[in-house]
Amino acid sequence: MRKIVSILAVLILVVSSIFAYSLDKILLKDFNTVMTLAKYEGKGAIIVFSDSNCAYCKKLKVETLVDKKVQQLLANNFIIGEIYPTDEKANFNGKIYSYRDLFSGFGIRGTPTLVFFQSNGKPITYLPGYVGPTDFQTILRYIAKKEYAHKVSFKEFAQTHDTFMGTPTVLEISTEMGKYILAHDPMALKIDKTPSKDADHYTRYVVEGKNAKSIANDMMKSGFYSVFVVR
Repeated sequence: MRKIVSILAVLILVVSSIFAYSLDKILLKDFNTVMTLAKYEGKGAIIVFSDSNCAYCKKLKVETLVDKKVQQLLANNFIIGEIYPTDEKANFNGKIYSYRDLFSGFGIRGTPTLVFFQSNGKPITYLPGYVGPTDFQTILRYIAKKEYAHKVSFKEFAQTHDTFMGTPTVLEISTEMGKYILAHDPMALKIDKTPSKDADHYTRYVVEGKNAKSIANDMMKSGFYSVFVVR
């Protein structure tokens, strides 16, 4: 019995070192929610064009998106969601499309295909096919740091072994935006006092109350990445 308990303890330690969060906290299932959260939180957006019968789509989720560093990079810099070619509706550039229309409009020929967007909804680039966790970390860093806008090639960037995880940011938001974020972002948490230094630095904190700005400044000094101050 003691041997079994020891084995279970080791397995728990190994699993916790692989991923930080359950996949449903990281990967959303609604296009409009992804794009709205990206706008409100000032983060990039990623849409995974997927298919229920796609083996590599499943591989992306069970191997790449559960990687701890991948999840932390996503938490700090992106809102990511997965859609399928259905008749569910999406609002893109002020027009209503079905998810099936988006597959056609973005020229999706195979799955998974990941399309990257700026926080304002403008497409940046796309990534066709499966990519492993190590390479995906590099891709996320390249996009998050906007190296493409600085005319740095991905090949050149990949050779730098960059360790960027995100830029600690305090963003002022309206009450309505705060309510939306708390209702739709599984990574968001409402607080009214400074969390302990042992608290999760990758959670997206929504701070309210008369001392919100002071709390946010303290959190920046302690290395928290995403803090939203409700005006």
